[in-house]
Amino acid sequence: MKRHLRTVTAASLVLMLPLLASGCSSGSSDESSPASGASADPATESLFDELPEAVQESGTLTIATDGNYAPIASMDTDGTTLIGLDIDLAEALGTALGVTVDVQNASFDAIIPGIQGDKYDAGMSWINDTDERREVVDFVDYSRDGTSLVVLSTLENPPTSLDELCGLTVAVQKGSQGESDAQSKEADCETAGKPVTVSSYPDQGTANVALEGGRAQVTIMDEPTAVDLVETTDGKFATTGESYGKVYHGVAVLKDSGLAEPIAKAFDQIIADGTYAEIFEKWGLSDAEIPAPLINGEPIS
Repeated sequence: MKRHLRTVTAASLVLMLPLLASGCSSGSSDESSPASGASADPATESLFDELPEAVQESGTLTIATDGNYAPIASMDTDGTTLIGLDIDLAEALGTALGVTVDVQNASFDAIIPGIQGDKYDAGMSWINDTDERREVVDFVDYSRDGTSLVVLSTLENPPTSLDELCGLTVAVQKGSQGESDAQSKEADCETAGKPVTVSSYPDQGTANVALEGGRAQVTIMDEPTAVDLVETTDGKFATTGESYGKVYHGVAVLKDSGLAEPIAKAFDQIIADGTYAEIFEKWGLSDAEIPAPLINGEPIS
């Protein structure tokens, strides 16, 4: 997997897009920045004009991400700078939309409530596009992959599927698909007389520590994060069984907020110009690319 090549932003540091140069010719000296809607690129200017009025007025798109989920988003070695695929994508989307992007670190389970509470305009954290979440947010889908079980490589007879979790303790990230998947087996395991214990943690990193410390036998996470964990821990962890349940992951925005369509069109733009593929290749996630963005699983109308 390709490693982190370029830092992008601090946990709450604004990603400032360069001001457009005014040039040497005569003319007005008060030209606007991309964040105010003016742009030399007609496509960017058009997308800016499609954004909700509040975003146009602020010139900023505030995006929440979970910074403990490499290679999607994580802290660089300085402990404050967010790096990862979603961070690079956010920067590229900001450029396409003609706005400043403010990427803020948040716990995964606080992202959608934060969108509902008007704290964030959007969430980008490899969020599974599910029917339940669509009740309160719209998704702009930009990737697709599955979920993996991860164990310590020294574990004997590791589970290879969700059906083999009975009798085990599972460490999961609170609010994640892995948590839901493990909990879905509680009744069956109870009936079988071998209860499964689901221990939820605030982030995947803490769940991994619990697994490493022997407080759980297995954890469940998205496929690229599982691969990254295995590759960066010198064989301490291992995936087990086949990945399962391929789903779309999307940018979450408040339902009917008017943000989904311009963001989807921005994805169209960065797919067409090659930026999207470059970012996925950089982070070793080309297998998760999709050919075109979707809104709630459907093509853009």
